[in-house]
Amino acid sequence: AGAVFLGSANPKRPSSRAGLSGSRILVVQDSEMSLELARDVLTLNGAEVHAATDGAEAVRVVRSEPFDLVLMDVQMPQMDGFEATRTIRQREAGGGTHLPIIAMTAHALKGDREKCLAQGMDGYVPKPIDVEGLLSEIGRLLASQQPDGQA
Repeated sequence: AGAVFLGSANPKRPSSRAGLSGSRILVVQDSEMSLELARDVLTLNGAEVHAATDGAEAVRVVRSEPFDLVLMDVQMPQMDGFEATRTIRQREAGGGTHLPIIAMTAHALKGDREKCLAQGMDGYVPKPIDVEGLLSEIGRLLASQQPDGQA
């Protein structure tokens, strides 16, 4: 299974840099394989991982449970990641806390990162997932949520 990950990172090696210990992360992914890969990497790095299989489910779960971060697939049936992100952001505009959302997508063309950020997402990770890149992006956003930048 190690060959599924890009880069030289060992997904079983805890990354203190990512600071995931105790973090509640929602992975929104309609592909069972991608969901399991993300779950394994995040769990092995100390996160508590919850899953949703489409955008509509993600919106329901986020409304009922607190999360530190969301990994959001962009292309999903029923409600895609962009629509789910817009719905979450509309709720936040009413006074809710900002929930960091990272786009997780096979779209890795020039301009795709910018499109995801313009849609209200805070970060971007292309598929296939590069473990170090994923952990770095999560760590960056979690650190930005801490008071005084303390992770």
